[in-house]
Amino acid sequence: MRADTAKSAAWGAISGIANVAALAFAPASYPGWSFTLVAVGYGLLLPLLAVLQVRHRPVRDSGSILGTAAGLATVTVGIAASANADLAVPALFVHGMWWWTIGKIWAETGILPRSLGIATMVLAVIALGVAVVSAPLAMATATIWVSERAALGVWTLGLSFALWRAR
Repeated sequence: MRADTAKSAAWGAISGIANVAALAFAPASYPGWSFTLVAVGYGLLLPLLAVLQVRHRPVRDSGSILGTAAGLATVTVGIAASANADLAVPALFVHGMWWWTIGKIWAETGILPRSLGIATMVLAVIALGVAVVSAPLAMATATIWVSERAALGVWTLGLSFALWRAR
């Protein structure tokens, strides 16, 4: 598991950097670069999901399944929302579900740093809250989506660091 965790941490770091770097390339100005970085940023979350599923399974079977399913939904709907702003609210919702599920596991079990679990749960509450109130308050989904990708990129770098240390 050490080699898998180390490789996953490296892929996760690239994912985080790609998600943050994609913000510098506006889709209207640099569509090729923007979408390539989005695809890399979300796509390279998959190795993290695999390693997390293996770590979560011994401590919480149902959380392991929900965490993996919500993580996969985050990847697929996140890529779609990056191409179609109308999908930002559903993407935020499933992203919030993913962050809540895995953050709760970490905070309660300590399989990853509890402080990272608590921070992840806070991000989940923000994502879920924004998903619920964005339409009634007529919030700009483009701005929300940029913020989500920045948070995801920075969070992924933090998770990669925690996994690297835990290998």
